Amino acid sequence: MSSPIYISDDDSFEQEAPREKPKRYGQIYITDDEEEEEPPPSINLNEKRQGLITNLFPSIKTKHSEMVNLVSPVERQPDHAMMIGGVSIILPVKPYPCQVAVMSKVITAIKAKKHCLLESPTGTGKTLALLCSALAWQKKEQDLISQDQAQKSIAQFPELHTLDGAAEYIATPDKSKVESPEAFFSKKIHGERSIYDSPQKQSTSTNNVVNKRQEPHHDPNDASPNDGLVKLQKKMRYNSESPVLPSTPEKIAPVPEVETPQKVSLPTIYYGARTHKQIQQVVKEFARTTYCSDALMSILSARDHSCIREYDRSQWPTKNDMCSSCIKPMSSLDKLKIKQETNCKYYDNRKAINRKILPRAYDLTELVEIGKNLTACPYYGAREIAKMANIVFCPYNYLIEPSIRKSMQIDLTDNVVIIDEGHNIEDICRDAATCNFTRDQVKSAIKEFETVSSFRYANQHMTTHIDHLLAVLKTWDQWFENQTPLINNQPVNGTEAAYTWQVENFVQTLDNHNIGQKQYDEFHHNAEIFCRKFREDQRTLIGVTQSTTSLLESLDTVLGFLFRCSGIYIDDFKPVLVRRIRAEVTGANAWRTSQFNKPAKDGQRKPKQAENEPLTLRLICMNPAVVFKGLHPARCIILASGTLTPQTSLQSELATDFPLKISPRHIIPSDRVWIGSLSSCPDGSRLECTSQGTKQTAVQDALGEAVYQVCRVTPHGVLCFFPSYQRMNSLVKRWKQIGLWDRLEQTKNIFMESNDTKDHETIMEDYYECVGTDTGALLFAVYRGKVAEGMDFKDRQARAVITVGVPYPNKYDIAVSEKMKYNDKYLKQRKLLSGTEWYLVQAYRALNQAVGRCVRHSGDWGAVLLLDARFREPHYTQHLSTWVKEYLGCNHHTFKSLVNGSNSLKAFMEEMTRRENV
Repeated sequence: MSSPIYISDDDSFEQEAPREKPKRYGQIYITDDEEEEEPPPSINLNEKRQGLITNLFPSIKTKHSEMVNLVSPVERQPDHAMMIGGVSIILPVKPYPCQVAVMSKVITAIKAKKHCLLESPTGTGKTLALLCSALAWQKKEQDLISQDQAQKSIAQFPELHTLDGAAEYIATPDKSKVESPEAFFSKKIHGERSIYDSPQKQSTSTNNVVNKRQEPHHDPNDASPNDGLVKLQKKMRYNSESPVLPSTPEKIAPVPEVETPQKVSLPTIYYGARTHKQIQQVVKEFARTTYCSDALMSILSARDHSCIREYDRSQWPTKNDMCSSCIKPMSSLDKLKIKQETNCKYYDNRKAINRKILPRAYDLTELVEIGKNLTACPYYGAREIAKMANIVFCPYNYLIEPSIRKSMQIDLTDNVVIIDEGHNIEDICRDAATCNFTRDQVKSAIKEFETVSSFRYANQHMTTHIDHLLAVLKTWDQWFENQTPLINNQPVNGTEAAYTWQVENFVQTLDNHNIGQKQYDEFHHNAEIFCRKFREDQRTLIGVTQSTTSLLESLDTVLGFLFRCSGIYIDDFKPVLVRRIRAEVTGANAWRTSQFNKPAKDGQRKPKQAENEPLTLRLICMNPAVVFKGLHPARCIILASGTLTPQTSLQSELATDFPLKISPRHIIPSDRVWIGSLSSCPDGSRLECTSQGTKQTAVQDALGEAVYQVCRVTPHGVLCFFPSYQRMNSLVKRWKQIGLWDRLEQTKNIFMESNDTKDHETIMEDYYECVGTDTGALLFAVYRGKVAEGMDFKDRQARAVITVGVPYPNKYDIAVSEKMKYNDKYLKQRKLLSGTEWYLVQAYRALNQAVGRCVRHSGDWGAVLLLDARFREPHYTQHLSTWVKEYLGCNHHTFKSLVNGSNSLKAFMEEMTRRENV
């Protein structure tokens, strides 16, 4: 008997392959047990391969493009493997000690079904450790499930013992790789029967076996192209003639087909990051792993990112509206005319995007490009793949927000959830439960419902629901009208006036208008039916847009938080009525008076009239646990970031027990990173970068001079972070006035972060292009912005990071001030941080994230300069990341020592540049 033949997707094959094969989930090895003669050298290899595949897979087309995914890719030799917690983990590089510690916690967390907090400094290989450990556990779990399935099937059908490879076939988790069992078992073992043949009674002896059925004679040496196929015996029809001699009929006991579920309770890994840019970096790490060749991935996104149909703004309010309308099934007549199932050819062809076409690792940009090439919808194609994927990448608000989970059909039950860069998980959860809607939105929705209700014949089955929702919306409009006097007497703070209720008083106003807790269940029932009908087929709901259904869903969600479960979360919300104005309020006593609907006195400037400014109701969530509770059905939740301190506070805020925690040290050697602070201006005065301090021209000029000195001694890339866009713009304006901006432009190419997504991408491309030049580049950015949150700046892209001040949240923001009051109220009851302490933590998490843009791997090097005299005081350094505090020490500088001191920034840059050039 010859050795097994391994089919590859190239133009050659080997006959002398090793018998021992590694067990890999989602993989099939195909063997031929019959003797084969060595083909003459003149036979073309392609023809030989074609004939072999035809014999093994007689019912499968054998075009190369269609066979690619029937065979497994060549497995590369792993670089490093280790056993952790009984799980073999393979990594493409030798792991750092901190990576080993992270992987150990991940394995323990998933196996024990416990939640975990992983605080690993940026640049320590956290993402790779998370991926390899989670996928290694999943692979082992798949192997165990497959082996158990095979054992159960063989025990149920003893005849499987006689068939070589039966256990492997049954254990195969994905039957889509094999066209049919007959193709898989294309050759019978000599002297034995296939499990797909009709069962017959046989004597205990193999000799003198009598078969009552007369079979046509075949020479055993004759090769038949149909050998190995199941031969079906057709029943003779009454009064029909048959050349086959009659035989005694047998009782054929039907043998049930042995099925292996595609995913037998194998947990899916959901990997969430903040943005698609971060996901792109994660996918690059995934592509480096050995698990990439076997683990099926998918990536979820919004239509704005992945819809490739041409969007006409004049016809559709949003891409969601366009998609909802275009993917509805056409009438039979229309289908015949244009030969499409729907009005979207991309949606009709969505299944063209499948695992056979896609590379094993791809980001959103590549997915969209593939969709364009195939004329197939990336949005729905990825959603289809996600149903069977081993790992799903998505922005983590898809996992957190209940409405998105429902829309995307994401079920987290018993699955593994990894949230990377999860330091702002509290804010994301609060925002997900916070609802803002205006009176104008309500009025627009009323108009749309009035339109759709006029088509009563077309909407007979929806009439009751439409009428109820229309009545509710009109009541909400009346509610806004009745609250207007409350806002008219409120002082204007900046550009808005606000009125806040105690939540019980707010609920009372709803009850008085019959839209309160007693009426919620009926509203929920009708809103759910209406929104589901809109998603399924909106053709009969003429005039209704996605904006209206979004309003209903948001209102249903937030009222559900308020009223469900007997109102246990009712105290976790703060209702605020807001009216914005477009002009600054003038006058010495303007802060005391309302600028709404007040006439001007004779001889005075008429104040801003805001009669047309829409009223906004904000239901602000104070407790992130309200939303985070929706993740609890998951098998395991892993929160990872470089800045999770203080971890105790995070557990209390999320009302979730994280029994497993880790916070390893940074991998960067101390001689490759320089961290210091600047505490004085050039004239020796104190450099205090508070909100008031940065309004002083001396401080503004000192900050500019400090940035210039850093750029002068630092090669290549420099990042500089400001507390806000307003602060950044005001400083830049001052520097241009005094000529400092010209000096900076002579030193570096200057770029400024933009709020606009498209502009941001262009700016970053230009920055990366310039940063490698001799001149280098300087990038101004803001804390909590796109640059500060998760973007990767390695090596020359960021040799220095400058931070201006401490980015405290705006206390005048109602959400911030009310959250501080909330924490003080429930300080002891829920073990929360005090309002002041919470305020500090929010500031330093943002600061630590910005600092983490420097030094991204063990061979990297760079410097961090903290511009603020307050960092000389221990109170202002206690919330810095551990590694930052350790390297900072007492390295505080004046302007003179910053450049000329023994431990100066200039000396560090010169030394590291010398080493790099050696």
